[in-house]
Amino acid sequence: MSEADRMIAQVRAMLGEIQSISDDIQKETREAIKEHQDYLSKAEDSDEERAKKARAGELGPDWQKIQRRIDLGETSPGAVALAADDSTAAQNLRRTAAEHTDAIATYQREQLDSTDDSAQDLQVAYGAAQAHLREIREQVARIQARPLPILD
Repeated sequence: MSEADRMIAQVRAMLGEIQSISDDIQKETREAIKEHQDYLSKAEDSDEERAKKARAGELGPDWQKIQRRIDLGETSPGAVALAADDSTAAQNLRRTAAEHTDAIATYQREQLDSTDDSAQDLQVAYGAAQAHLREIREQVARIQARPLPILD
């Protein structure tokens, strides 16, 4: 086998690796898009359900006031969340959300520190996913570092 043939074989091998990585990325992208579309669909349904409950007063007086203003076009859930709505009801909702977020974060930390098998399984899976991502990045870096042969 000549030097040119060896170089062509190396390039083909590199292209095969690139194609494999590209296929993996495309698959992951398709899955992420599908998950996002599913999430948006559920979020839309969930938001309408929340709005119905808010109108009925099931979520408390602050949500009922905010929902009335949302229905009138005076505010939006985004404006409430991003503090563009500075009404007392919106401030109360943000404070409650922050308190709930803190409680959830505390619970998650406790679960990760737990000796419970399911928490340890989650930690192992997370570590494996990180290792796989590092491996893919290293493969891409190795491929990028290889010099391309000069073909006449």
